[in-house]
Order: sequence, then structure tokens, then C-alpha cells
Amino acid sequence: MTCCSHQQSPYQLLFGEPHIFEDLLGLKIRISPDAFFQVNTAGAEMLYRTVGELSGVNSNTILLDICCGTGVIGLSLARHASQILGIELVEQAVEDARWTAAFNGITNCEFYTGRAEKILPQLLKSKEDRQLMVAVVNPARAGLHYQVVQAIRNCRAIRTLVFVSCKPHGETTRNIIELCCPPNSAKKLLGEPFVLSRAVPVDLFPHTLHCELVLLFTR
Repeated sequence: MTCCSHQQSPYQLLFGEPHIFEDLLGLKIRISPDAFFQVNTAGAEMLYRTVGELSGVNSNTILLDICCGTGVIGLSLARHASQILGIELVEQAVEDARWTAAFNGITNCEFYTGRAEKILPQLLKSKEDRQLMVAVVNPARAGLHYQVVQAIRNCRAIRTLVFVSCKPHGETTRNIIELCCPPNSAKKLLGEPFVLSRAVPVDLFPHTLHCELVLLFTR
């Protein structure tokens, strides 16, 4: 295989340390070989600060960190929120997030391993009646699974959504349309539509054509 995960073919440490450690936004972050982490640390701090400012989280809100990777967005905002709920497919990244939370003394975070389209609907059912939620999504280039968009759209407690995209065209465009279109019973998009209110580009990749785009949706 030219590219495989730890689950497909377990990694063997031949030399050195099993993890990389990075200091970011006042936190010591652990990063495993399988875990995604932005290559530009100073740019990542700017990106995550932007997400935090747009999210408007406070002590009365639960923050949903969907496709959370090593959990940095949620962990950096934990002191402002009532609770952080992170969902991530890569098991090693979730282990990193839990280690980082414990090392930094953060106790109001829960991280779930698995596909967001399987975990999120059940998680929202268990939390929806309690308090307002803010959702942050940071998917791969393929965008969000349709069932994740559906779950966010149909959860009345989510009034604010921050969407971080490294590829705002293609599948992400479809996600945006589904979040903002009028209710559609055929597509099971029953909740009130979101409105795209701000778009902030963050240049994590100087001297290239690429940037991260942070989109704020409200309703």
C-alpha cells in the first residue's frame, strides 16, 4: 500500500518518539502519525482564533466539534463553553485529543470515535433538549456526508454553524446549498434554513493559490 492507516497495517516505531508535541494557543498538543494537523502552526492559531470569534460560544452553549481531528478547536474553546463534544473517524486522533485534554486539565470534553453520520444523529437526540448548541465542522476535501448536513439542519438547538473548508467548491458547495435551501421534505431537510452571513479566508499556505475558508452560518 502507498497509503494506509494504523488500523489497516499497524505502524512500528523504529526510532525516536511515538508522537510529535506542538504548543498551540496555550495548549500542549499530542499528534500521532495517523492524526491530521495543520502544517503551519502560526497560521493554524490564526485559523482557530477566527473560528472561536465567529462561533460566539459561551458558558450557556454546547460546542459540537465535528471532524475534530486532534480536538484542537474544541479544546481551545473549552474554557468558554459549557461542554465540548468532538467526533472524529481516526482512532489515534481521538486518543490524542483525550490525552491533550487530560494533560491540560480540561474536564468538560467528550470525544467519540467513528463516522460522523452514524454518531451525530444519536448524539443530538440525547442532548437536544438541554441547551443551545454551536456546531463547528472541519471536513476533508470531500465535504460533509449528507446525513451530517441533515442532522445539523434538523436540530433546532443549533443556531450557529462554523464551516471550515480547504476546498469551498465541489462537494462543499452542495453542503452549503443543503444548509441554506428552503425546507424540503423529500430530502428530509425539515429545519429552518441557515443563512451564510460571513466568509473569512485564512492564508495558511503562503505563495500558493490555496487558503482555508471559514464560513459563518446563522438562523
